[in-house]
Amino acid sequence: GHGCYVNPTVLGEVAPDLDIWREEVFGPVVALRAVDSFDEAVEAVNDSVFGLAAAVFTQDLGAAHRFVDEVECGQIAVNTTTSGWDVHHPFGGFRDSGSPFKEQGEDGLRFYTRVKTVALHFGV
Repeated sequence: GHGCYVNPTVLGEVAPDLDIWREEVFGPVVALRAVDSFDEAVEAVNDSVFGLAAAVFTQDLGAAHRFVDEVECGQIAVNTTTSGWDVHHPFGGFRDSGSPFKEQGEDGLRFYTRVKTVALHFGV
């Protein structure tokens, strides 16, 4: 009733040259872009100066491990969301996403390391 709120927004069929795809958006907005293969998905994720978080949903454990290895992001989620993780998990991105130093957890004390955090969920 009193305040400024933005409704959640889903943008479909976003072209890779649009600002909504190229820039980090901190709000209730998701930009969707269809790809034709696993390799094209990894390429789409890595084709950015940012690298805060990425997620993949799969039943293929090998594909999950490949995604973790090949995607250049500070946080990787498999079959779960990229936000709302436990406070003990290190938080922070790669490249131009935030600080190179991780916040939270023991890794917050390791200022000169680069950590990739992975969450896997293979269950019902």
